[in-house]
Order: sequence, then C-alpha cells, then structure tokens
Amino acid sequence: MRDMAARATWIDAGRRSAVIIRGHDAARFVDGFTTAAVGSLEPGSGTEGFFADAKGWVLALAGILRTDDGVWIDAFPGGPPLAEHLERYHIREQLEIVDASADRASVVLAGPGAAAALAALLGAPPPRAPWAHQQGFIAGMPVAVVAVPWAGAGGYLVQAPEAQRSLLVAAITAAGVVAGAPGALERLRIEHGWPAPADIPAKALPQELSQHARAISFTKGCYLGQETVARLDALGHVNRRLVGIAAARELASGDLVRGGGLELGAITSACESPDAGGWLGLAIIPVKSAGPDAQLEVGGVDARIVVLPVPAPAAEPPPPSARGGEVVLTARRFRVVRIAEAGGAGTREVVEHPGSVVVVPLVAPDRVCLVEVVRVAVGTTLLELPAGTLDREETLADAAARELAEETGYRAGRITPVGGFWMSPGILRERMHLFVAEDLEPGPQALEPGEQIRTRVVPWAEALAMCRDGRIDDAKTVAGLLLCAARRGAHAPGDAAGG
Repeated sequence: MRDMAARATWIDAGRRSAVIIRGHDAARFVDGFTTAAVGSLEPGSGTEGFFADAKGWVLALAGILRTDDGVWIDAFPGGPPLAEHLERYHIREQLEIVDASADRASVVLAGPGAAAALAALLGAPPPRAPWAHQQGFIAGMPVAVVAVPWAGAGGYLVQAPEAQRSLLVAAITAAGVVAGAPGALERLRIEHGWPAPADIPAKALPQELSQHARAISFTKGCYLGQETVARLDALGHVNRRLVGIAAARELASGDLVRGGGLELGAITSACESPDAGGWLGLAIIPVKSAGPDAQLEVGGVDARIVVLPVPAPAAEPPPPSARGGEVVLTARRFRVVRIAEAGGAGTREVVEHPGSVVVVPLVAPDRVCLVEVVRVAVGTTLLELPAGTLDREETLADAAARELAEETGYRAGRITPVGGFWMSPGILRERMHLFVAEDLEPGPQALEPGEQIRTRVVPWAEALAMCRDGRIDDAKTVAGLLLCAARRGAHAPGDAAGG
C-alpha cells in the first residue's frame, strides 16, 4: 500500500464516547440541549451538533444519530461526560440515558475502497450520506456502521461489542483491508478540521470552532445556550476562530503561534500531513490574523493558514497502458508503451514506470549523506541522493526508509515528505516522491546484486554549492537538494525541511 488513501484502510479508534438515550421522549429531550435540529431527523439519519452549557460555552462537538428507539451521541473521547450533563436535566421525560462508551469497540475504515470493502463485509451497501447509519452483521457479529464526514468521503465508523474487538479486526483484515499507520486517525480528524476535546478550550463558543454551517440550526426551537449563539449570529462575526496551520517542520500541541510580532494562540493538536506540505495543526487565533495571506511563525518556523478540509492531492493520471496504449516491451522495472498523440497526430513510445522515492539524509543538522553510484547508462559514477523504485506494497514513507537503509545503512528516526516531481515527462512516466530523513542511526548497507554504491557525507552548504557548479549533475539530486533549500527559506543548518 503506497499511501493511506490508495485503498481501504482500517484504523483502531479506541474507546469513543457513546451516549445512548432511549425512550418516547429521547429525540425531543436531546433537541433541547444541542445546536442541531434533532427533532426532524428520521431513524437512520444524523447530523453534527454542539452541546453547550447555559452560557453557550461548548462542552462537546458530536455526531447525533437518530435510532429506532431514540438517539445515539458519538464523540471523540476526553471531553466532559455528556451522559452526566444530560442526566442533570432529566426530570420526568420518558427516557433512559446510558453511557455505553466502555461497551463498544470502534474501528474506522477510510479511503476510496472503504465503501466497497464494507459492502463485501456486510453483504449490503453501506450508508453514503453524512451521518447516515445502519445496523448489520460482520462475520456473524452485530455492528453499527456510520458514514462519518471527519474521516473523509467514504469514511466510516464501525462499532461492535467490545468483547468482540479482536474478531472485528480479524474479519476486516481478512477482507484485505490494510491497517493504517500510527497517527492515521488524528491525521483524518485534523485534516478535516474536526475539533477534539483538546482543541476546545474553556469558554469556546460554537461559532468559533468553524463547524457552525453544519452544526447549528438557526430555525429550531429553544435549547440550552441558545441565547448566546443567537446573539453572536445577530452580531455577524466572532473575534477568533479555529484554523488549520501548516508548516514544513514538525508541529506539536502547545507550540505558540505568532504573527505580526504578537502571540496569537497555540497549536492544540497536530499531525504529519503530506497533503498539507509537511505538518498540520489546529489553533484558535484572532480572525484578523487568520487570512489566507497571513504570515505566521510556529516554533521559529514559517507557517501558513490552510483551508480545511485539506484538499486531497489530485489523482495521478492513469498510465499509458490504461489509456489504450500498446505494450511493446516489458522489462523488470518498466514497460515501453506505444500510445496515440493528443489530437491523433501520430503515436509515441513512452516508458511506463511505477514511481520512486528519493531521500535527503541529514546525518547531522548541517551534514548530508550522498551516495556515489556507478551508472552504466552514462558510463560514469554520479554523486546522488539515495533513491529507489516503488516495487512492492508499502507506504511512500516506508519505501523511503527502506531505500535509505539499503543504500546507506542509516535508519531514520524521523522521515518527512517534502514534495514530488515528474522526472522526464516527455518520454518517461515516473513520479518521484521526496523525503527528508533525520535522527539517523548507522547500520550495514543491504545492496542489491550488481549495485556499486559508496556513501559520502558532505556539509549541507557544500552539497548546495555542488548543485550550482555542476559537480552534482544528477537531476533528482539537484532537484531534491534545491527544493529542500527553497523550503527552508534560508540555508541555516538543521532546517533542511523547514518552512
């Protein structure tokens, strides 16, 4: 699997907050405590909504699902106990409130293949509309399936009895769904701008959390905290809001966000996000400082505001052989395909390659490891960055780490995506993906038969000088080093992947 979105991926969602309200008055009761219009929901449908206290301060953002016998409230764990909050107001209504968090095992399925995988597991198509949900069976065990928008288009939350967690995972794995990388759930949530309890400070207002277009109904009846929400709507704006902040270097919760010489706020949660250009964090900052052209700094690194949800990268166009091309030669790592020119002006032979990775290995903050490679095609030895072909099922980051270890012996403690480029698109369909490797530990090389590779560690500034004066004339190495340097903004040691 080359990337989390390449096919269906399953992610252990741990123990989520699950509150079940059953009874004749359940929907009407819940409607009185959330910004969402629950009373109009039909069984099998749902919405998202805020729960607030009497002053309008947010307690939680949750998915609110209408069931046949009441309401199911699903939320990320760690916030105030919603069951206790609601029970405090339960007087005579015909209902019961149950905190079922400990009783449910939760797994998320994401990626373009998730719906098809679930259809095969359930024996029926899964729900498609956001927050639509249904009951079913997987390998004989009862499950609830919800289309959750915070997991992207085609993202699903699957819950089964906690005692059957291992059976659920085994059934999903047996269906060919691949386990997601550590941190995949946080990446989905943050890239889709969904605030978890860590992102909701005390005295946060619903409109400040950037979900109000979907989570607040301004036409429903009264609910707890409505006066504050309505007053803000009449005012027309808030003074601060939740935003996505991207940087090329690692972000962490608590990192201060600065702009215009002022401290604006702090990162509340963060994840590695190749689609955002490196790392992505959530923070609540003043609206006047949250424009698309805002010049920000986080932890001494340049940062920028990004639109949430983060747009997925455009899919690579299909290879020539999938566009009616004729395969005229098949080799071990590539094919030559004859394909019609645009406009039907003739044919062209192109090389179809599976793609590759290239790595900038920082042995020290100001030193980079290059490799001397005997290149038969050009009849000489070139000084290059370690690189290799995508020739097996693995993530791009795993491929980069593997090639680094094989060619240099170094094992990376941290590996960060920097970008990508087409190698020679006139005749070659090869997309190369660039990574920076840091926190390196030395080890033995694992060269393939026939490979002649020696490592050479040089100062970072010297490597850039070699690119400029022609001592390095391998295109991917020139592109990789200079792209890293450009992203740094300045050639300061130890900031090769910086903003």
